[in-house]
Amino acid sequence: MQAHEIRKSFLEFFIKHEHRVFPSSPLIPEGDPTLLFTSAGMVRFKSYYLGLNTDLKRATSCQKCFRTTDIDNVGKTIRHLTFFEMLGNFSFGDYFKEESIRWGWEYLTKEMGLEENGFYVSVYRGGAAPKDEEARKIWESVLPKNMHDRIIELDDKNNFWAMGETGPSGPCSEIYWDRGEKFSHKGCAGLGCDCDRYIEVWNHVFTQFDKQSDGSFKPLPKKNIDTGMGLERLAFLVENKVSPFETSLFYPVIEGISSVLGVKYDSDGDFAENFRIISDHMRAAVFLISEGIIPSNEGRGYLLRRLIRRAERFGMMLGAKKPFLYKLAPAVNEIFGGVYPETVSSGKTAVETLKFEEDGFLETLETGEKLLESLFKKHPEEIPGKEAFNLYETYGFPLELTREIAFKKGVRIDEQGFEKAKKQAQETARAGWKDSGEKNAFIFQKAEEKFPATIFRGYEVLEIESSVIGILDLRGNIIEKLPANTDGYLILDVTPFYAASGGQIGDIGFLLADGREICGVVNTLKPLEKVYFHYVKYKNTIPQTEIKTGMKVVAKVSDWRHRTACHHTATHVINAALKRVFGDTTRQAGSNVSPDKFRFDYTITRTPTKEEIAAVEKIANEAVADNYKVFKMERPLKDAQELGAVTLLGEKYSDPARFVLINRNGWDDAKNRFSLELCGGTHVNELKELGVIKILKESSIARGIRRIEGVAGAAYAEKASDNSTEQPKRLAGRKDPLVKTIKAETIALEHGFNVLIIEMSGANIPGLRSYADKYEKEVQGKTVIFVWTNAEDKLSFVVKAASDISSGKFNASSFAKEAAVLMNGSGGGRKDFAQGGGRMPEDFESFKKQLVEIVKRHL
Repeated sequence: MQAHEIRKSFLEFFIKHEHRVFPSSPLIPEGDPTLLFTSAGMVRFKSYYLGLNTDLKRATSCQKCFRTTDIDNVGKTIRHLTFFEMLGNFSFGDYFKEESIRWGWEYLTKEMGLEENGFYVSVYRGGAAPKDEEARKIWESVLPKNMHDRIIELDDKNNFWAMGETGPSGPCSEIYWDRGEKFSHKGCAGLGCDCDRYIEVWNHVFTQFDKQSDGSFKPLPKKNIDTGMGLERLAFLVENKVSPFETSLFYPVIEGISSVLGVKYDSDGDFAENFRIISDHMRAAVFLISEGIIPSNEGRGYLLRRLIRRAERFGMMLGAKKPFLYKLAPAVNEIFGGVYPETVSSGKTAVETLKFEEDGFLETLETGEKLLESLFKKHPEEIPGKEAFNLYETYGFPLELTREIAFKKGVRIDEQGFEKAKKQAQETARAGWKDSGEKNAFIFQKAEEKFPATIFRGYEVLEIESSVIGILDLRGNIIEKLPANTDGYLILDVTPFYAASGGQIGDIGFLLADGREICGVVNTLKPLEKVYFHYVKYKNTIPQTEIKTGMKVVAKVSDWRHRTACHHTATHVINAALKRVFGDTTRQAGSNVSPDKFRFDYTITRTPTKEEIAAVEKIANEAVADNYKVFKMERPLKDAQELGAVTLLGEKYSDPARFVLINRNGWDDAKNRFSLELCGGTHVNELKELGVIKILKESSIARGIRRIEGVAGAAYAEKASDNSTEQPKRLAGRKDPLVKTIKAETIALEHGFNVLIIEMSGANIPGLRSYADKYEKEVQGKTVIFVWTNAEDKLSFVVKAASDISSGKFNASSFAKEAAVLMNGSGGGRKDFAQGGGRMPEDFESFKKQLVEIVKRHL
């Protein structure tokens, strides 16, 4: 029986015992920022162990896992791997120790046919918590009497599990395989020893306690089972191999290394460790790349880079003189393609990524060798640990290589300093991840389970009647009402607000009740799967209102959504233009779209020329000029492959998925197009809405990854006007090439006061604000500046008090509120600056007179 058959048999065994099968979740944990990678099968079920979800009793899975702590031990033992698959069965308040132990023993001895006398088992002997007498008695009833002496009691370190300092915890029972005395070492401690004699095969965790802050343990009302068994370990027992590296899960890669480098593999030979390290790291690298991770100097990319460079170094010890790892990627696909198709679909990307990273590493390696020689001259007696670690981390020199070269020259290495620097660097990856801005999804878990899925209508409308069906305080506690002047999260039954995802920021806007604004929505989140959380803040400019569950509101998205949509569509246009200039191997490596600008990261194996970037911008704007239409449609996910749609590596798409097509004739002519991507974001309806796509900056952010920053639509007009070299002259009758027309009129009042009313066509609030700031510097005397624009019969304005009067009685915020009443709108702000908007007055001349009267009342 080979690995693919073992994997299948395990899941089928637990299906017989009424377990629901879950496909593997990604290596990048979904909704759990406390983890860098998925490191165990239970990760996806964490909310069930915490009691936050209760709709599942039994589950089983074969989970892709990656553990960073084992990198340096890979190859030295047969127990340590970076990437591995974990078989597991789980119970949430259903069955407990009896079934878990009996099924585990049955599967190994009956289903897998492994000899009973090859096994030992461990139980918890007590320590922090009481001894696990229950597990021992169950094992005594399961095992033959002649094996009862193989029930070994272990301590807290080996046989007790806790989720944290407090919370769910419990004893473990582990099933070990004894490889025999020849694999032991002098002073072997038996089960739990670090040698390769006793191999832990299957760990059963009995989550039965709730650990308190004082260190005591209380029984959990619902007891859980969490088991984990490495497929690689089970495979080497069932396939009867010396180690996991000879099994069907590794050997095709081992054979590939042997073929490419012309070196024969010998499991007992001097270079067995090299083969094992390379094969392990290659499996891990291919899977990380398949999830969209790119080698870099921080976070997950930092660990991928380390794997590739470490594998390259051990290949060089086998005689490799040029890049070779990329030739091994097909062997990984051969092993896993039938189970994890993402490795096949990303196969070309994996080859290109590996080759590019290898080329770069060999260049830095040559530099490192020269640096080492200079260090010998600078430190003729001892190389500082920090310098030795720099060689290891930056130039790929393992400590043993530096030590070997230094020994020949009679130079010592500060190895203690090396270890200190290494420990500090281990936090680098985690720092890049911790500071990434991910929200802790677990504060929303209870609400996610309690409330129904939010109905999202934001693709069709920007304003909708809704009901408040849930309220959370900032800690995630569900409350019945949100007191006035208190921030919190609201759950609506239906919403037009887009929740932050896919690189697009969450919508902002406000909620109205009884025809007036009651609070602002400053962000929209969907941290888990179904519920939208509207982060609301009160404004000082509106009457304070308590918000209660059941309250009827009107949810209204800010007009800034259109600016964001322009930028999101612009990234699709830029992506398509990049592929036309650099070829299809160029792919998206990240993006961020907001009302202010867009950012688009892409992969490329060289530095593009200015002319090439100019060509990208030209192609993008030619598409805009052609005014291609933008069609959005939900379609079966399988259509993505049939139509050749662009997808993101590692992205999890729903089925059906949302397709965004940019062409002339719509879906009947979908293959004749400018762009087609799977995307859940918001977009414009036609490219003419973008006006101009302007690339503001193009730069490198990591080897092989570059970034384009740009603007489109109204943001382009605003940015271009800000950068204009023409200084404002007299305002009346002024023409601006970006904002279609500007009309200005100064109305003199008594006592030297003036009102300056400026019309700008084609501007937006930030643009109005920018011009108001500029005009303030030019006006003379005591002036109130009112800048406005009209779009689709909606008037938007800003009002600014010149410095001569801002310190006096005039209050711009009060003025804005009164002015907005004239147009059935809303307004407010600070004493010196405010903004607002509403319906365009039918008689603007009369409106101007009313504005002047309001100013007079406030002076």
